Amino acid sequence: MGIERDLHDLLYAHDCVIVPQWGGFLTHYRPARLDEPRKLIHPPGKELSFNRHLVRNDGLLADRLAKREGLAFDVASNRIDNEVAGWRETLDRSGRLELERIGIFFRDAEHNLQFDPDKRSSFLKDAFGLRPLAAMPVVRMKPAPSIRPAPLVVPMPGQVRNPGNEERHRPMWWAAAAIATIVFGAAAIWAYRMGGNNGQQWGGFEFLAPAPAATYRAPNTASIVPVEVPHRFELPEGDGVRNVPLSTNDSITLIVDLGPSTAVADTTAVAVRTAPLTVIDARYHVVGGCFAQPENADKKLNELLAKGWPARRLPVRGRLHPVVFGSYATRAEALAALSDVRGKGDGAAWLLVR
Repeated sequence: MGIERDLHDLLYAHDCVIVPQWGGFLTHYRPARLDEPRKLIHPPGKELSFNRHLVRNDGLLADRLAKREGLAFDVASNRIDNEVAGWRETLDRSGRLELERIGIFFRDAEHNLQFDPDKRSSFLKDAFGLRPLAAMPVVRMKPAPSIRPAPLVVPMPGQVRNPGNEERHRPMWWAAAAIATIVFGAAAIWAYRMGGNNGQQWGGFEFLAPAPAATYRAPNTASIVPVEVPHRFELPEGDGVRNVPLSTNDSITLIVDLGPSTAVADTTAVAVRTAPLTVIDARYHVVGGCFAQPENADKKLNELLAKGWPARRLPVRGRLHPVVFGSYATRAEALAALSDVRGKGDGAAWLLVR
């Protein structure tokens, strides 16, 4: 297997992988979906696309091949160029090029290069190994209407049952019971008012007596619990990014951006804020990551600046926002910085040449 293996592995960790002089492979997140005709639930993944205009060598694929084979960077780059030349020869000879676990390249009727990605590859680490599930429709049963049985009335011996009389006398009993309740309640209230507040005789009607007026009682000083005022968080004087402790003698700190110096004019403050996006003459960049969202790129930039790196953001390339640890004029300086970055634990950094 050629560089297809390295290309497949890199697409799991990066959103964009460029094959020099061939094109760039981009991945986009795709949520789980329901396939109603086939009755399947497909897991989430990443859709793969190809852009033939991204041909500038970013060093990511060559660095991967050099580490796996134990080769020098220049030797790995030459090996990739030879592999791409073989791809072009196969495509021109048969009109079709298949890359295992990546997809198929072919030319249409107008001799344009087309790409059909492999649907079996997900390129999402969180969904690795998941397979489509069968979607079985749920049949909801409607409850049967309930039928309340009619009451059974058994007549006494010698009594003739007349349903018409029962229906006619039933409302009269309810009316008599309501009238008796009202009369009994009125008599009880009248007797309580006339007989005074005798607790032994009218204990059950105490709720009718007027409630005593509320009086204020001063609290006892022993019952007052002093409230401990927490330490107030205060920002230090100065400017720039600072590590501020949450309280005195506290090991937990908070990174706070106190802003630019007040002595600098507004135009200078604007220039400082937009400095990471300016273009300089350096051609070698130690890349920390490429992000599709500018918010994620700003977050990565702030993390690198807080660690003391001369980080900056490169101009947008396509739909990606690169963030670099630093930019250098010579390859030797860039390789030394790349070695320093990886030695401090960031193994995902790579070299970009522009």
